[in-house]
Amino acid sequence: MTNEDIWKKTLAQIEIKLDSPAQFKTWFKDTRLLDIKAKKAVIGVKNSYTADWLYQKHRILIQKTLSFVYGKEIDPKFVYDRELAESYDQEEESLDDHPILQVKGGIDEFTHKKIQTTNLNERYTFANFIVGASNRLAHAAAISIAENPGISYNPFFIYGPTGVGKTHLIQAIGRSILDRDTEKKVLYCTSENFLNDMVSNIKSNTMDKFRDKYRKLDVLIIDDIQLLSNRKETQSIFFNTFNALFHASKQIIITSDRAPIEIPNVEERLISRFQGGMVADISKPDYEERVAILEQKRKEFGVNISDKVLKYIAEVVKDNIRELEGSLQKINLYNSMKKGDELTLAEVARILGKDPNSKRKKIKVNTILKNVAKEFEVSIKDLKGPRRTKDIAFARQVCMYILRKEFGYKLQEVSELLKRSDHTTAIHAIDKIESLAQTNLTLGEQINNIIVAIQKPENE
Repeated sequence: MTNEDIWKKTLAQIEIKLDSPAQFKTWFKDTRLLDIKAKKAVIGVKNSYTADWLYQKHRILIQKTLSFVYGKEIDPKFVYDRELAESYDQEEESLDDHPILQVKGGIDEFTHKKIQTTNLNERYTFANFIVGASNRLAHAAAISIAENPGISYNPFFIYGPTGVGKTHLIQAIGRSILDRDTEKKVLYCTSENFLNDMVSNIKSNTMDKFRDKYRKLDVLIIDDIQLLSNRKETQSIFFNTFNALFHASKQIIITSDRAPIEIPNVEERLISRFQGGMVADISKPDYEERVAILEQKRKEFGVNISDKVLKYIAEVVKDNIRELEGSLQKINLYNSMKKGDELTLAEVARILGKDPNSKRKKIKVNTILKNVAKEFEVSIKDLKGPRRTKDIAFARQVCMYILRKEFGYKLQEVSELLKRSDHTTAIHAIDKIESLAQTNLTLGEQINNIIVAIQKPENE
């Protein structure tokens, strides 16, 4: 059987099992089987909302039915299909096409309005969240919470640097809970929103209204809790809100840019509460995750960029997902303005400021020396001086490596910057550090930390 035949038979059985023409027409009509091999089936859908809905509501039904038709155990995966989306957008649909749901963009109008009252972003779903080594634990816990809010992990505390997907994940939990039960009272807010709401109610003498609003929730999602540091009154009110929800078995979800114990000026009783549930970190995405993220964004935005350029962006943009997304859109804009061939990798590097010349223009040599010296607890004078103790010599070699490999200085320039008379010294140092960094993970991480510190905005 062809993929089309397999999917037609699968849909025919699903329609019978579902026993709801309206549901079938809304969620299954515009789907197709793109690929099936080994134990995986890739099912194309018209938008991310449909992908998320099918995954959350009908994955088991689809998995069992498709496995029966195919004759082997199959695990379905739902992906955005541009051709389906384009044909769907061109259709003239009326509300009569959807007897039970007023659907726009794959989401029913009632759920759409409900989501708006929660402050959730409709774009943030589990279906378009890329899972990898950096976030696997947090994602697994999030799925469990969405299925059993208030029971699985409570509170759920996620921490990590900016732009790594914390907000996406916590909002996906809220969205998934609403998809399962639209009667649930879910609220997403930042700690700043919480503070402003509290101050407004204090001024208007309506704190009873404030307490009712937050304590009647089924799910409270607070972003950037670290911003409550130094705000004693807010912390006290939040603590009381937290306790009321917790003892009522309501779900509390919190994010921060650091672990609970590392947040300064926060009351011990709050820290204790934060650590009483599930604490998970999300780190910066690795190369494979960055490629997967860019591939997904390319589909979402309809961007016409080759795999070669996409993979290059993933290599050079390492800090966070927002920068990845911005870089992709920037390159797409320049690419669309260029006549003829696609941008070269050299042009992409220059546009993104990742080529050696751009880096050298932004970062002063003294900043590089200062950060290396700080990491190895030596002075800039030591790096440039004649002393050859083991610690100073090693720090100097790392400095040479960073100047050459990260910022593209010529060997003679590296030698002159560190006041070495012979550039063969630089060659030996660079080769040595490059070899060590490949086998010594601690050194590799140390060098990466130095490079990140050098490129922080205050150093540019």
